[in-house]
Amino acid sequence: MQISSFPPENAPKLSRVCSATGRSFEPGEKIYSVLFEENGEIRRRDLCAEAFAATPRPENALAWWSSRLPSGGEKKEKLAPNDALTDLFESLADRPDEAALRYVLALLLTRRRVLRFEREEIELDAAPSERPDSAPSLVFFSPRRETSYVVPVVEMNSQEIADVEARLLALVREPTPSLKIASSSPLSFPTPTLEDDAPF
Repeated sequence: MQISSFPPENAPKLSRVCSATGRSFEPGEKIYSVLFEENGEIRRRDLCAEAFAATPRPENALAWWSSRLPSGGEKKEKLAPNDALTDLFESLADRPDEAALRYVLALLLTRRRVLRFEREEIELDAAPSERPDSAPSLVFFSPRRETSYVVPVVEMNSQEIADVEARLLALVREPTPSLKIASSSPLSFPTPTLEDDAPF
């Protein structure tokens, strides 16, 4: 089961407890989140600082970052830092089964001004078994990493796009005291206003 195939209501839910110790996170506490692959699935693990230091990160880790649990009445939702999202985007390059997720990630990173859209390309020499004739790809550039990325366009209807967006956001949202998971409404890729914490 991949992130691009399971229903939104089964998307990995953000934890309010440390996955290693079972202890509830305290308001204002620093939390470490790790995305990794297990049995073909993308999973998330939230850890307290002590557990993160004592627990080796999985060899198949796709991205990790730190955040703080909001304190008081703060309920603003945030996304993972740009570097962590870019790490996840890069790690999916060799995962054709996650093409939809990578495509949506590219759009999100473009809205966040992490990637810059360069041009559209038509792949004319791809083998028919690999890609339909004249299937388009989008080329993006990361100024920070000085790297270009070719992302195949994934044809999806509005509901399929909404489902992938919901699963993606479920993976990369930071823990909050009050959290709604997997809206069925399509997103417009707004640019989040947050201060990024550097990944580890």
